[in-house]
Amino acid sequence: MVASTAFGWISGLVACGDTHGAGPIIAFELARTPDAVRALFGAEPCLGTYAQAQRDGLWLDLLGFIPAYSAFLALGAFALRGQASRLALVTAAIVLLAGLLDEAEGLVMFRILAALPGTPELLQALFWTVRPKFALLGLGEILLALMLWRGPLLGKVAAGPLLAGGLVSIGFLLANPHSPTMMKAHSYAWMALLLVALVASVRPALVARVQPR
Repeated sequence: MVASTAFGWISGLVACGDTHGAGPIIAFELARTPDAVRALFGAEPCLGTYAQAQRDGLWLDLLGFIPAYSAFLALGAFALRGQASRLALVTAAIVLLAGLLDEAEGLVMFRILAALPGTPELLQALFWTVRPKFALLGLGEILLALMLWRGPLLGKVAAGPLLAGGLVSIGFLLANPHSPTMMKAHSYAWMALLLVALVASVRPALVARVQPR
């Protein structure tokens, strides 16, 4: 949560062009062509400020946010292994792969920032890191929901927002990835999992089957 909030503290993280509804970072991630990048970054003096803010955001992403959410989701799957051990392993692998793609995405974005507006090859590489990453995160949320559904009543209740978040995020990824709804769906799913984790830290049996020692 702290890593996510910290993005709002980055100075100058305001796009110079139309983001089509997405946030300034997501809009860059979703750019498909050098022309789209050029339109997003505009001209000086805005270009330099926005580019530096993107670099600052990438460092925060690579060193803070990505490791944090990858560990959170993977550990969530591990904690629910009593519901389905094989499914837990698959889910953990999926969210960790999403994290690796996110790290690769950041490296590609650094290369684009080094020589704006980038090349068609770099934008193609960006596409094949960003889209699969978001798809895997949505799938991971759906699988976490399935594991919660196999547990006690409170787990079943929490499964609803996770399932909805995964399905909605994938739907908007396919139909309109620039819509803020895509990222909000992920946020609501993760908030549901966080609440489950907080309850489980006090009363594990309320949300999952406790494995015998």
